[in-house]
Amino acid sequence: MSTFVFVHGAFQGKWIWKKVTPLLEKNGHKVIAIDLPGSGEDVTPPQEVTFKCYTDKVTDILEKIDHPVILVGHSMSGLVVSQVAEYVPDKIKKLVYVCAIVPQNGQSLQDLGGGPKDTSFNEEEKTLTLIDEYIADGFLNECSDEDIIFAKRKMRPQPVLPFSGKVTLSPENFGRVPRVYIETTKDHAIPIEVQREMYKQIPFENTFSIDADHSPFFSQAETLTKYLNEIATL
Repeated sequence: MSTFVFVHGAFQGKWIWKKVTPLLEKNGHKVIAIDLPGSGEDVTPPQEVTFKCYTDKVTDILEKIDHPVILVGHSMSGLVVSQVAEYVPDKIKKLVYVCAIVPQNGQSLQDLGGGPKDTSFNEEEKTLTLIDEYIADGFLNECSDEDIIFAKRKMRPQPVLPFSGKVTLSPENFGRVPRVYIETTKDHAIPIEVQREMYKQIPFENTFSIDADHSPFFSQAETLTKYLNEIATL
């Protein structure tokens, strides 16, 4: 059995994995879901949150685990898990991108588009807040009303400083970690054409496809879990 470490995307928290976690645990896997600094239940002031804060948080958790894990990043956290793989490649058995950004060496999220445009900016706190109408159409367009209500209640303003953090990736470290991409064909936040363009730029061991929106952990939780179980056996 495997240990999965889950990293959420922008505006979100570890709560996005609430459906997937029990399904994986039922199959004997261990699941660790992380709240990044300034997100979810983490109380770090958003104006103090940087990309390094993100990667430090994940790296510290992996350093405390005595075996390699399956590290999973959603959306924005494709950059986070990529950088962590550069730092601690021996701690990662598989690197999984769930409709996530795939950066090239030296790129930041700003370089790749800078995140959703339907937001309002808070200068004092250095955060972006999603415009309410965009949440359902951009992130949850295939989800149930119940999931939409839950997600809207849980989403928080997103610290913006991490968006300018550039990844530093090398063939010797990041390049030797086996990578898998799970694409979502009905995604409005990162359209499928964009996903495919990104993941074709570097080698991936496997790719999986789900007819889902940007939140397959809600709209297609069982299918996503099935693929994660398969990845654990690859």
